[in-house]
Amino acid sequence: MIFNSESDSYRLGSLIKALLIGIRFDLRLAVLVNIPLMIFCAMPIVNVVRSIWVRRISNLYIYLFTGLLLLFYSVDMGHYSYLGQRVDVSVLRFLDNPQISAQMVWESYPVIIILILLLFIFIGFKLIYDMVPAILLAKPQVKTAKQKFLGFTIGGLIVVFSTWGTLKQYPLRWSDAFFSNNSFISALGLNPILFYNDTRRFARDDFSIEKAKEYFSDMTEYLDIDKRDSKTLNYGRYTETSRHFNRPPNIVIIFLESVGANRLSILGNPLNATPNLDQIIEEGIFFKRFYVPMVGTARSVFTIVTGIPDVARIKTSSRNPRINKQYSIINDFTGHEKHYIMGGSAGWANIRGFLQLNIPDLSITELDDLKSPRLDVWGVSDHDLFKEAHQIFENSDKGKPFFAIIQTATNHRPYSIPENITGFEVEHISKEKVNHAGFKSVGQYNAMRLLDHAIGEYFSYAKRSEYFSNTVFFLFGDHGTSDPWAKHMPLSNYELLLRSYHVPLIVYGPTFTKGGIVRDDIAMLPDLIPTAAGFAGISYHNQTLGRDLMSIVENQEGFALTVGKKHARPTIGVIGSQYYLTMYHDGEDIRLYNLNVPGAPEDIQQEYPELTAKYSRLVQGLYETSKYMLYHNSQLLDHMSSK
Repeated sequence: MIFNSESDSYRLGSLIKALLIGIRFDLRLAVLVNIPLMIFCAMPIVNVVRSIWVRRISNLYIYLFTGLLLLFYSVDMGHYSYLGQRVDVSVLRFLDNPQISAQMVWESYPVIIILILLLFIFIGFKLIYDMVPAILLAKPQVKTAKQKFLGFTIGGLIVVFSTWGTLKQYPLRWSDAFFSNNSFISALGLNPILFYNDTRRFARDDFSIEKAKEYFSDMTEYLDIDKRDSKTLNYGRYTETSRHFNRPPNIVIIFLESVGANRLSILGNPLNATPNLDQIIEEGIFFKRFYVPMVGTARSVFTIVTGIPDVARIKTSSRNPRINKQYSIINDFTGHEKHYIMGGSAGWANIRGFLQLNIPDLSITELDDLKSPRLDVWGVSDHDLFKEAHQIFENSDKGKPFFAIIQTATNHRPYSIPENITGFEVEHISKEKVNHAGFKSVGQYNAMRLLDHAIGEYFSYAKRSEYFSNTVFFLFGDHGTSDPWAKHMPLSNYELLLRSYHVPLIVYGPTFTKGGIVRDDIAMLPDLIPTAAGFAGISYHNQTLGRDLMSIVENQEGFALTVGKKHARPTIGVIGSQYYLTMYHDGEDIRLYNLNVPGAPEDIQQEYPELTAKYSRLVQGLYETSKYMLYHNSQLLDHMSSK
């Protein structure tokens, strides 16, 4: 691969980095393959030294795996030379037509020569393997207890490092190989067997073209798409900005970790845990009925970046190497510096690789780049995170606007409270009292107060900065939590589990927004980036489920998709201005609820058959389209074709 003449240009530093990553993957594979041999050697009495049968079994194991490895690597080389990509689980598609595939291989490659070459390589390895026992047993040495201890300790550390692959918090992942946007460099850093195993978990493409076509008309009408081609399933449209600035505003998006709407005092929470957020709401725009499609921080990261609800049923989409390349509206912020700032490691959930691959000019600041001390497993405290983010903004190019995402994490178990936070004291109140307000514990309540305090402190010094007056801030909850019923919220919010999806969205930029605006229309997370682009005066291509919330005409109904895994079977649902419909993902057990009726929610589908049919089609359309988009949101699309 290094001498692949068809690869794009690349720097020597990138080449060396990819090779080093590849070597670490190879070390991991070597350790995994040799675990049975380690066991054969470590067994007392009956081991490879004392038992000829154990030695024969270990040799048979070595010969078998060597043959399989050679065969797999040869397939990988052929696959890359033919398709320009490493082997993943999609290679199994060639087995659908084995005769045609075999003929293609026979006509495309010198099969006989390759097999002979592999045979000679195998024989060479066999000769080396056969020599090893003779060398080791020729002069057996008796080791002292100290020597044995040191040997096991050093060997154990080597095994652990080789398996983990890094000295960082999270292990080496396939996404670490995608540090470059150059496809050759990314491919070079992968190990074919480990990469194949990673993709094997995502073997089944979880989408249906037929179903996407069935709901295409409904979705394009909902998204107000003029050009509708059900054959190509093109959801693309181009938004020309109506705003023009001498210098576009900065955009700062702040993740409010685990903040559901039921936390806000402005919505009736009696414990006043969010005075600073409430003050910001009074000076900005508050979307009081904003929802995330599926619960999980990694899913919210993916949904923001792509504009597609992360409805993947197996793990999260950022972990799936088969759909790691995605188009993002963020790339249309061409004149902005781009930052992603978090207090922990971006290796979590493959976020670093996902971001680097899809937003090439994005600067990622994570734990290792921060000067602040680590607080807990999630990294530095939110107070320190905001201080460091503020410094980055202060030091940014004054001639360019910036686009930034700040991901907080302190409002998360273990709910760590840093020492010496000026103006903050832990409150000790009864568990019963916090339960009535929707908090599971006193620690969770104080963690929410701590996050709110960090936000208030940040804006206190941000307002004195040069960048503040030219910035629009978007603060949103990345998901709610499964907590006791907050008595100030409708019972349906608890019994229908909506508290996990219902989160706040606050738009705050005194120069650009009027204060005290409360929006009651339904909106969801994919809408955030198109809305930010509208505020920034960015013309952009959009092929997602997101809409600019500020451009929605009056009385245009919005809907929000929900996908749940907390029931016996996975559920999907759609929230409208008054009604909420749920069903199992296969369309069974449909239920319709009126959210405006107080008390325990009751299924009313029998009373409203037409409404049930409308919502049933809508939820399946949103769900099936989201699944299709996950696999068809390539950033290689010709954006101009939809203008």
